[in-house]
Amino acid sequence: SEEGRIAGRVWVEGLCRELLKEGAPGIYFYTMNLEKSTTELISSIPQFHTPTEQGPPPLPFPRARLEETVRPIFWASNPLTYLCKQHGGSSVMYTTHSLVGRRLGSQAERRYMWGESPTTEEDIYDVFDRFVRGRVPRLPWCENIEGETVEAGLLKPLCAINHHGFLTVNSQPSLNGVPSTHPSYGWGPADGFVYQKAYLEFFCSEFNLDRLMAAMGGHPTLSLLSHKADGSSRSMLSSGLSPSESRRVVTAVTWGVFEGRDILQPTVVDSVAFNAWKDEAFAMWRSAWASIYPDGSASKALIESIHDTYWHVCIVDNDYSSTGDIFCIFSQILSLNPSEGSPVIRPERHP
Repeated sequence: SEEGRIAGRVWVEGLCRELLKEGAPGIYFYTMNLEKSTTELISSIPQFHTPTEQGPPPLPFPRARLEETVRPIFWASNPLTYLCKQHGGSSVMYTTHSLVGRRLGSQAERRYMWGESPTTEEDIYDVFDRFVRGRVPRLPWCENIEGETVEAGLLKPLCAINHHGFLTVNSQPSLNGVPSTHPSYGWGPADGFVYQKAYLEFFCSEFNLDRLMAAMGGHPTLSLLSHKADGSSRSMLSSGLSPSESRRVVTAVTWGVFEGRDILQPTVVDSVAFNAWKDEAFAMWRSAWASIYPDGSASKALIESIHDTYWHVCIVDNDYSSTGDIFCIFSQILSLNPSEGSPVIRPERHP
């Protein structure tokens, strides 16, 4: 909320003043492309405005785009890797001693979470299913299940499609004019309304992607982008886009409308950014997961095979009204109702 943003800025301002008072030579801010609070903070601290004869030193890394007003959705479930990527370049390391690696845990902790010795693809499906249920604390791509996912009733359909090999790493429900003060979905000033298009991001086998692509024609509001680790790509876009327009697809999937203001903070699905995220997303299979198993083991070969053969897919439902249903295509190809959850609930494992 706006009140929370202001309270956070005031708290950080006090912290910055203490750091500067104790002799810190400077402070680096991560804005996550939301520069308003940082701009207010810098304006309120006199030390940031002390003139120098030489001017500011050059930045040791490339500048981000100025006045950026949109963000790709792909890092929404894993903001720490986004921070590391922005600061350190295009690659993110997942070693045990790296910042991201420490978040994921030691190799022993990861084997406990994701399986001591998985040998089948169904073993991997089970890990993703358990993550959605809250029985696995984290995945390389996901830090947690968002509260809005629970509130919107997405857990059962997510479990259902994970059970069938659509390994979800990011999702959001559709919203149509929800008050910005809503406890789960709201953000921004109190006098507005927020909107979202339903979104799913997952890995799946080529067989499952073929089934999706074959069914897409019956779901004209859905758009699909997909890539393999080797750079192959397939896409199917909602009606109305010409071939030239489809070369780069930028679709707003989250936005807010507030009285007397421009539309705020749109989050987008950008086909170019999705292609860039693809390399990092596939790398996690190897660096974060396959690396915890011995060379030559069946478990490592399994994860390597998924890395090499699976597709990384995102689907957007452009109908954000109450009648939209991003899971309808899965109902069709799987001949089930995803809202009923997984057809098989596997027994809880114990150490």
